[in-house]
Amino acid sequence: MSELRNPWQLLYRVYRHVQPVLEREFAAWRKRAEAIPNPELKKQALDSMNTKKFHCQGGSVYAAQVVPYVETIVPLIVAYQTISDYLDNLCDRSTSLDPQDFRQLHVSMQDALTPGAPLRDYYLYREDKDDGGYLASLVQTCQKHAGKLPAYDKIQEKVVEFSSLYSDLQVYKHIAPHLREEELLKWWDKYKERYGELYWQEFAAVTGSTIGIFALFCLATQKAVSEEQIREVSEAYFPWMCGLHILLDYLIDLEEDRLGGDLNFVSYYDSERDATDRLQYFIKQAKASVRRLPNPSFHRMIVDGLIAFYLADRKVNRSQPHIYTIAKQLLKQAKGLPSLLFYVNSLLVRR
Repeated sequence: MSELRNPWQLLYRVYRHVQPVLEREFAAWRKRAEAIPNPELKKQALDSMNTKKFHCQGGSVYAAQVVPYVETIVPLIVAYQTISDYLDNLCDRSTSLDPQDFRQLHVSMQDALTPGAPLRDYYLYREDKDDGGYLASLVQTCQKHAGKLPAYDKIQEKVVEFSSLYSDLQVYKHIAPHLREEELLKWWDKYKERYGELYWQEFAAVTGSTIGIFALFCLATQKAVSEEQIREVSEAYFPWMCGLHILLDYLIDLEEDRLGGDLNFVSYYDSERDATDRLQYFIKQAKASVRRLPNPSFHRMIVDGLIAFYLADRKVNRSQPHIYTIAKQLLKQAKGLPSLLFYVNSLLVRR
């Protein structure tokens, strides 16, 4: 991986090399979504693309580390993130509350990370089925590009593990509201000894991020990647980078979710002070852990970029005093010109 030392260099690579491939791939999948025969599946596919494109944009930034592999990494990230966002809509906004259905849909995410795995009937437990091959094509695209990565066999077990935890979260958080917390706590019981530094809601948030998978995709472009490097990237991202990512996402949605009665992991903190302290702790741990990674400057910029990207959202304003107060404290930990540059760029992207 070529070293990225400053945000100007990162933004240049993103706009020069990554963005054109991202836009091409995203447009192609939108065209496929528009051709889905089933009206409900088509609606959810298009809605997810209309509201969550920034997930693909953010994920594709990882490809700036490995420009020679941009035609492999960007299509892989866009296809995988598109599956994630589509299934999130099918579970959250569609016609089912059936955990068996959610589990079956999300098997596609592990199949996508397993080159050569046979396709399955991912819609087995729901009435809406005919997507014209949309989800199957996304899975096969991921399989094809993952198989091109020189060291994919070395990271496959870890990315499938992260993917399986992500799928578990999607099942538990989308079932009937009165069952969610109980199921999430039972799930946490299996992992609390391993992740003793975390609160239960923080562990759930960590599993909801795909960026650890994307970081490992890029690492797998090096044929000679070591087990130690894989472990260090995995431990930096899971829990610290992934947790910071999703907790910031939940922070800006705090008021919106309260009004809508939706599950929000930041709402489980005892107080505004507790929430601020814990998010600051995640920032501190993320910055400390990325120092040991290959290309540490890049991952440090990702930390600052996450803070800037989410806190530049228009939902962070004085009319939401709880969110605004926490956001002001967090922005103090992303200091200097690089953070200012990311913040301005994020304002342009988000608004």
